Parts: sequence; structure tokens; C-alpha cells
Amino acid sequence: MLSIFPADRFTETRWRNGQGLAWEIASEPPGAAADNFDWRFAIARINGDAPFSHYPGIDRIFTLTAGNGVDLTVEGQGTLTVHERFVPHRFPGDAATSCHIDSGPCMALNLFLRRGRWRAEIKLLRDRGIIDHGGTTLLFALEGNVGVGNQTLSRGDAARTEGTFPYRAGGGLLYAAQLDGSG
Repeated sequence: MLSIFPADRFTETRWRNGQGLAWEIASEPPGAAADNFDWRFAIARINGDAPFSHYPGIDRIFTLTAGNGVDLTVEGQGTLTVHERFVPHRFPGDAATSCHIDSGPCMALNLFLRRGRWRAEIKLLRDRGIIDHGGTTLLFALEGNVGVGNQTLSRGDAARTEGTFPYRAGGGLLYAAQLDGSG
């Protein structure tokens, strides 16, 4: 199974705390409310310093995709310096977290996982190969155009796969989150 989510069809929402904008890509179950999902895949725009929304029982994987970077102060963990694009950073979504932008707006890809039910391994894929995972894999074209199966993801498009699919990144870069429901 391969489901494509073109960037121009993402659903725009406010952050849970109202401090910013997000674009919902996919969730399980589909269309789940902000406090009732098993996992959620979304993009956030960060225009200025702000507290992050509180997500009880959720682990978060935050990946900077555009901008000069942010510093995240996470309760109990100190400061995460997020200055390099495409590097995933994990932290608990229920820890009080505040964000300080370095210079100018940023964009980030967020994967939210219900703690104890879901975990994810993140891979950044270039060139060509096979996505082979027995469960769900969430994809996002970070750079360029990327072929998945017989479809093409343009920069900013996403997809959900189940099973085995070839990919052809060429000069592009593909984010792949392999989800494991065993927690």
C-alpha cells in the first residue's frame, strides 16, 4: 500500500496552544483530535520564541527542515541545540518545552508517538534502494524529487507505505520514519 499526501493538500491548523501554525500530514487514526492519536505526522512553522504545546504521554521527534535553527529548552533535559537541518531530535512531548529561534522563522517536521505503543526509527535516504518494513513507514521529500514505487514525491510531499517499495532519491533526500507498534 502506498498513499501519497501532496503538500498542497495538508490541513492547516493552529498549534494546540495557539502559538503557531501547523500542517497536518497524517495521523492514526486518520483525522484524530490533538489529544486522541496514536501517532501524528505534521509540519510546524516557528515565527518567534514560543512555548511548545503540551502532549501528555507522547514522545516527539523534531526535525528542522528550513531556517537557521532553534534552541529548545526541555524540562529535565536542558537545552537541545537544533541548528543543523534534517537531524532528528527526540524529547518527551509532555515535558515543558520552550523554543528560541536564532534568526528568522523556521520550519520543522514533527512526528508524535503515543509512548508505550509506538516508536520510530528515522532514516535519511539518498540515491536508490528498497524501503522494506513490515509496518508503516512515513516518508517526506526533504530535497528534490524522490521516486517511491511508481510515484514521485516533490519537495515537501509526503507518503505512507506498508511493506516493500523501491525509492530513487537521485539528487534528493527522503525522510523515512519506520513505525513499530510494539512500543
